[in-house]
Amino acid sequence: MTQESLEIELYIRSLAPTDIRDKQETVIARLDDLDRADRIDSFEVILCGDCVCASLATAKTAVGQRLLDRFASFEEWSAERNRTLAGFTEQDTESTLSGTHITGLKFPRLALAEYRSGDLSFVAPSRNGSENTTVLDRVEEY
Repeated sequence: MTQESLEIELYIRSLAPTDIRDKQETVIARLDDLDRADRIDSFEVILCGDCVCASLATAKTAVGQRLLDRFASFEEWSAERNRTLAGFTEQDTESTLSGTHITGLKFPRLALAEYRSGDLSFVAPSRNGSENTTVLDRVEEY
């Protein structure tokens, strides 16, 4: 019987010191420990920036396209499982110089995607009714 692989993608909106730096450090340390103990197969930290705007040229880069593609798969996953993604928001911005209005996607400051044998199996933060699952909650379950 083949064992199912477990890969984790951890999305961090900023590597700079913030009010959630301690949570980021705790989660990364936990994933590193799990990886060394062979409880997960791999993890990757992905810096996602403040916002990705699909209408801008930067969204057509490999990084921008990856973030937009991942978010689309997260939405599909949540709809199939009757869960709600938490902390993913649309951000409207308007340039005061050009008057241009742009809508972008803002990831939470800390988000996690779990893949089992290549298939998306969980996204945090998310909720099912009143049950909330944070990134820290999820990594403590491994």
